[in-house]
Amino acid sequence: MTGFIGEYHCKIDAKGRLLLPADMRKQLSSEDQGTFVISRGVDDCLSLYTMSEWNVVMEKLRKLNRFKAKDRKFARMFQKGATKVVADSHDRILLPKELVGWAGIQKEIVMVANVDLWEIWDKEKYESLMNEDWDDFDQLAAEVMGKVEENE
Repeated sequence: MTGFIGEYHCKIDAKGRLLLPADMRKQLSSEDQGTFVISRGVDDCLSLYTMSEWNVVMEKLRKLNRFKAKDRKFARMFQKGATKVVADSHDRILLPKELVGWAGIQKEIVMVANVDLWEIWDKEKYESLMNEDWDDFDQLAAEVMGKVEENE
């Protein structure tokens, strides 16, 4: 897999289900169709992993030193609320209520590709975050993706 792309504006139905966008589903490999793990994101969003990517993450967690308090704490916090979800025959997944509440997700959401996973954001939170962060994007790009040339 080379990575996911896209940003999709979606709604959660009255039963808490999310219809996975068709374009998003087309990006999934045949073995990753239909079964996912959803968990708390590092930010105030949810992370939706394919099963194959979740297995990669679990391998990284297995390498942590369980005798170190910070490693145990991270693994515990990272996995808190992680839930396996299976798409129904209409390509909908049921979002766990506890995770939806934690992320402050209302009815309108934005699904955003983030390399090898999908972030699920409350629409207002996502738009607010992107408006705040956009002003610093050029500096962030320089720091993350390249060297900043100093003018002397």
